[in-house]
Parts: sequence; C-alpha cells; structure tokens
Amino acid sequence: MIEPGDLRGLEFFDDLTDNELEVISEIVNKKDFTTGETVFKENVVGSSLYIIKKGEVKVCKEGPGGELVTITLLKDEDIFGEMSFLDERTHSSSIVAVSDVETYVIEKADFDKLVDAHPRVVYKLMKNIVFTVHAIVKGMNLRYIDMMNYMWGRQR
Repeated sequence: MIEPGDLRGLEFFDDLTDNELEVISEIVNKKDFTTGETVFKENVVGSSLYIIKKGEVKVCKEGPGGELVTITLLKDEDIFGEMSFLDERTHSSSIVAVSDVETYVIEKADFDKLVDAHPRVVYKLMKNIVFTVHAIVKGMNLRYIDMMNYMWGRQR
C-alpha cells in the first residue's frame, strides 16, 4: 500500500477524487527495477498493471534468433501490462528497464475485489485503460498508413 498523495498528479489517476484515491491506494504497491532488469517476459502469464512513476522501459519482441527487438519506449506516466491485466493471459511482449524505473503496480485479484464495493472507481480506471489501448491502436494505425504511403510512393 502507498499513500494516496503519491498517486495525485499522475495522469492515470487524474479523474479520481481524494476519497477514490484513498480506496485505490490500498491496492497499489511500489516496485522498482534497475537498468537492464526484465520486468516480465513475452509469452509468460501476467495479471499486473504497471504505471511508470519515473524512468524508462523498452517494449520488446523476440526475434527469430532469440534476440530482443525493441518495438517502442515507454516513460514517466505510461502504463504497461494492461492487456494481461485485463485477460490474465500471456504477455505479448517483454518489458526491460532502460533506466532505473519506479513503478506502481496493481494486481488483478486486488482490483477485482473493488468491483462490488467501489464500482465507480473501477469504472474510472477501466476507462483510463481503454483510452490508453485506444491511443496505442490509433498510433499503430497511423504508422501503418505512413508505411503504406511510403511503399506506394516508392512503386510509382
């Protein structure tokens, strides 16, 4: 458990009231990682949501030779692990600390306990997760369109 004030100012928790921050702070834990440390590996089952308080991680996929290929970088206030948090399936990528990283972690089992007692808090956090996933998909779509335009432009 961390102090509710520690969550204030993080964009992910911006729309929570002081009372709601109090509720959610009871299930949020702090976890730090050192430079080069693997937070989790691709294809391993996960159920944790990570919010980066400070630092940077890289999102990696395993290449054909087993090497890690960096897909993107995440920094302060970004979240990761959201899909496995929601469906409790395997991670689609590995996460590796690029710098020393401070994170806040919410476990799915703890989050699920809030559903009946604090549905409004759960709704707000789920909404924030959906907005994050939407932003990721939108960014991927834009990069795909840019790539297609580049390819078509080169063929003419």
